[in-house]
Amino acid sequence: MKKYIFGLLAILMVWACPPASVAGETPKGMVLIPGGCFMMGTDKTFEYKMGWYNEREKPAHKVCLDSFYLSKYEVDQKSWEAVMGYNNSPIKGPALPVSELDWPEARNYCSKTGNRLPTEAEWEYAARAGSQADNPWGNGIDRDFLWYGGNSHRKLSPVGKKKPNAWGLHDMMGSVWEWTADWYSHDYYKDSPVDNPKGPKRNSWRAIRGGSWLDDEDFIHVTVRYEGMSDPTEDYWVGVRCARSVPKKAK
Repeated sequence: MKKYIFGLLAILMVWACPPASVAGETPKGMVLIPGGCFMMGTDKTFEYKMGWYNEREKPAHKVCLDSFYLSKYEVDQKSWEAVMGYNNSPIKGPALPVSELDWPEARNYCSKTGNRLPTEAEWEYAARAGSQADNPWGNGIDRDFLWYGGNSHRKLSPVGKKKPNAWGLHDMMGSVWEWTADWYSHDYYKDSPVDNPKGPKRNSWRAIRGGSWLDDEDFIHVTVRYEGMSDPTEDYWVGVRCARSVPKKAK
């Protein structure tokens, strides 16, 4: 009888263990994103502006990723200044997301904190958090989850004030655009590999994702992708969120 009880307790303890206990200790301020497969992109047609459609988001294609960590929040200005020693954000505030970054700055910040930029595929997989709807919370707009042109009142808000997605990540949509590691290509989805894609080898821009607090409802889709300029990005309000690979031995 005792063996049965102890065996049952062992099973319950394993079942109750959170993912972090299996993958090792989750870095502070990050969330463990479990590896898996999903359909990246979309086969739907959206019109963002008169005559401008979402061909760059097509076709929907299968992608499989290893587990990784992703920052729970966008990098705020207090954290940025502590690491980088300066803050060029046009709208200042310690809890506001850092913005108006070029890609090398975003990469350097993540590198200095022991992290890296997420790939485009990792970003979308984490933003979706298991959903294949138009947005992490479902189709349409849910103002409880994001700051965008329809509820920001043209004012940038502190990070983490809206509800997180199903994996505990805040502000994946709206707030500020976010840099990814990948070079950008309009047609990359047509030839993207299935396993851990890392974007085209070379292009003129890096990919940004997520939309911003200035964008209209038409731009709020989890598949929205755009080319971020490699120089000043004042038109795009781009910030950063860092990722980290899960050590092989801990997967």
